[in-house]
Amino acid sequence: MIPLPGYDEGIARAPLLFLLGAVFTALALGDREMSPSAAGAAASLMCLGILLLFSGRRPARFLSYCLALFFLAFFCSLFSLWRVQSFSVSRGRVLDGGEVILERPWGSSRVAVVDGGSGRYLLRLRPDQSVMEGETLTFAGEAVPFRARGDSSFREDLYWRARGVTAEVIPDELLSRREGRFSLPDIRTALRRNILLNLPPATRGYLLAAFLGVRDPSLADDHRTWGTAHLLAVSGFHVGLAAAAAWKILSLGALRRRLSFRGRILAASVLLWAYALLAGGAPSALRAALMVQSVLLGYVLGRKGSPLNAVSLAGLLLLLWRPEWYADLGWRLSVTAALLLSALAERGAGWRTALAASPLVWLATYPQTAAAFGVVPLSGIVVNMVALPVFAFLYPFAALLSIPALAGLPGGYFLAGAAEGLFLLWQWAADTLTSFIPWSLSWSPAAAAAGSAAFLASLAFGLFRPGLRTFGGALLLLLAGMILF
Repeated sequence: MIPLPGYDEGIARAPLLFLLGAVFTALALGDREMSPSAAGAAASLMCLGILLLFSGRRPARFLSYCLALFFLAFFCSLFSLWRVQSFSVSRGRVLDGGEVILERPWGSSRVAVVDGGSGRYLLRLRPDQSVMEGETLTFAGEAVPFRARGDSSFREDLYWRARGVTAEVIPDELLSRREGRFSLPDIRTALRRNILLNLPPATRGYLLAAFLGVRDPSLADDHRTWGTAHLLAVSGFHVGLAAAAAWKILSLGALRRRLSFRGRILAASVLLWAYALLAGGAPSALRAALMVQSVLLGYVLGRKGSPLNAVSLAGLLLLLWRPEWYADLGWRLSVTAALLLSALAERGAGWRTALAASPLVWLATYPQTAAAFGVVPLSGIVVNMVALPVFAFLYPFAALLSIPALAGLPGGYFLAGAAEGLFLLWQWAADTLTSFIPWSLSWSPAAAAAGSAAFLASLAFGLFRPGLRTFGGALLLLLAGMILF
């Protein structure tokens, strides 16, 4: 979208945000059994209405740009809805084989995702059926519909479809299996085994989370208590650290002399995507990688983009690729937090912005987190202010100290013990901070409305000039959202 001359708000600042909002709204309306054409039209009209309602300045060609965005939003919405509704689940007897690309606990059992010859399958395994990522296996079983959970709003079918799974199979037998070839899942398994065997408990738990997206159950419980569970999910924080580390290495004198600026950008992009995929390719990691990639591309083209537009581009591309991600809690929380922080960045950085960031992110993500988990610890507001700078140091430092142990060098385990001591010190500090704020907030309509209002108001003030029109528009948008959803 070409910026309007002399115009620096709304459609000129972040046109892709309006597209993202329209596509997400259309998918949500389609999930409520509205027809694709009606859902697409309603979402596109909402996009157009927001632009007309919020925009106080309307230079020449403003309406033309708004109409172009309206039609683009309509076609993107129809495409996404068609992708969701055209999906068909395979049924009947399945005999196939392929590489195990994901293996993880799932409720009281374990599941594995196999990239087979005729599709990608979710295998729900019995206790006596154990597989590892990177293995190649042949299986036989019955393809069944994805399980529905009547006691939860969690959509297991959309969760696995967003990861490319075409059918769930209950394997009655694993016909053959062999060691995997040299591939990404095989590398993940080798690294996981190395970390488990060679590092002390807390360090291995944190590095498994940061490198592979594998959560240690005891650490996960602690971080839920502290309100910092996002530190164990590979997200924008981890991808940002990886990108910064890659750029720091590529900026060393020896590499600067051998690689041009564009060559270093290309190398940083390769390292960025290698990390995002090695860590499991979670939606939050892919969203962050796409955002960082757009920033790197901007450096190559000599253009500085809008943070809001970069986040919106990443979210929109993921929805167009796998529209089922709109229902994924990780994707929603990641995009919500990133959009809010980007909106704050649009108005400039400073100590006031830094202090406001943690409470606003907590408020904005509260409605979804409380709906999914029941309660949200209030301590997360304060603990996150400390945790983010602490882990920005701890993760790279622990990774560096763990290299000798992972390489099998003598004394490496004791060097990793220094990182272990720092992680244990952090756990003590987090427990102490949480003891001062031991309360949690359960889901309530009033608190959810306050969280949604904080999010919408932050976006509005990041996009448009502050004023009565911006405040009133955010309020009307909140009321419309409460009526529709």
